Amino acid sequence: MKNIAFIGMMGCGKTVTSRVVAEKLGMSFLDIDDCIVAKMGMPISVAFLQLGEKTFRDHEYDIMCSVVWQENFVISCGGGIPLFPRNMELIKDFIKVRLTASPEVIYDRTKDDFARPLLKDNSPAKIAQMIAEREEAYSAAADITVDTVGKTVEEVADEVIAQLKAKGYID
Repeated sequence: MKNIAFIGMMGCGKTVTSRVVAEKLGMSFLDIDDCIVAKMGMPISVAFLQLGEKTFRDHEYDIMCSVVWQENFVISCGGGIPLFPRNMELIKDFIKVRLTASPEVIYDRTKDDFARPLLKDNSPAKIAQMIAEREEAYSAAADITVDTVGKTVEEVADEVIAQLKAKGYID
């Protein structure tokens, strides 16, 4: 089976859902953001402040380069990965699963999370603007899209697996 990459806005449930999908499919799991934190030795919010977004994105790309050659695994991508063609080239052969949620739901899920540097001025309006700015990149990259609103992680994971089966990606 092909590797699977979860993409979408922060707060859509990529990390928790991709972990469950990996477990259900007997695949390994890797969170790109966790790898970046380990490599940089600091939280992403601190890296953004101290080093800037460009340096952070360079580290993100380096991590992607170091992991994409592995087989039989699921990765949870940071929300910005689909915005950069060089990242998408690295995962061109992966099945890309896009998770979505409304701006209001993302706000509710992230309002108390101060580790997300791009949401430091968090509001449903700001999130809606970010979604609009990223929509073209996200939709172009996605092989499968699942809305997470009003669903448990288990329900989202089951829907992802059902769509993988329906599209012939898995048996």
